[in-house]
Formats: sequence, structure tokens, C-alpha cells
Amino acid sequence: MNLHTHDDQKHEEEYAAELTTGRLQAYRQTREQDGISTGRIVGYMALFLSLFSIAFYPIVFGALGVVMGLIAARYGAKTLGYTAIGFGGFSVLFSILYPMLFGSY
Repeated sequence: MNLHTHDDQKHEEEYAAELTTGRLQAYRQTREQDGISTGRIVGYMALFLSLFSIAFYPIVFGALGVVMGLIAARYGAKTLGYTAIGFGGFSVLFSILYPMLFGSY
């Protein structure tokens, strides 16, 4: 507690520690680190789904990989997210265009 004197009167005041800027910056850094790790996990899941879609159910898993890649990029894992979007998009487009181009319906 801090004692302040004003006009010959003593006032006891207590300052709240949770309102200082140092604590807010530490909390903000912790939240940013959580966002990066969440983005990384979602990014790896998106990349797995996108690569898995090349062999099995390309439209379903490719679309899921693209959506999860967008989410991962939003959470900060831009490289993983964009890679998953690329592989998933390739898988979806290839599975749609290949039968049309080469006539193997």
C-alpha cells in the first residue's frame, strides 16, 4: 500500500497490479503463442488431409484440406495452410478434370 499525504491528511491507496501494462503485454504474448501452436496443429491436419486426398476420396478430403488450410493460414501457420490449399486444390481439380479431358467416364 502506498501512503499519500494531501492537506495534512493521510490517504491509504492500493493500486491494482492487474491493470499495469506489463501484465497485459505478457498476456498478449501468451495468446499469440497459443494462436501459432493452434495454427500449426490445424495446418498439419490440413496438409495430411490434402495429401491423403490424392489417393482416397479426392473431392471430399481435398475440400476439407482446403478449408482447414484457410483456417490454419488465418491462425498464423501460413506456409502449412497455403501448402495444404495447394495440394487439396490440385487433388480436387485433377479428380474433376481428368475424366473430362481423357474421356474415362
